[in-house]
Amino acid sequence: MFGERAPSFALSELVGSRVDEARAKCEADGFQVEVVDLEGHGAVTLDLRPNRIRLYVRRGKVEEARAG
Repeated sequence: MFGERAPSFALSELVGSRVDEARAKCEADGFQVEVVDLEGHGAVTLDLRPNRIRLYVRRGKVEEARAG
């Protein structure tokens, strides 16, 4: 799912953290980050990018994180 490498942390560790903290952790690990505001439209494309982590956010906190 992650291509040639996986993040150095479990994606579930990001749940409950602030968006800026989660983004910094992902970017430090070399991933591109896409933030999806669940209070807005919440629509995303279905393309697979192994170097991307999507953070699904509500009220500034991560509710879910997915790779790809």
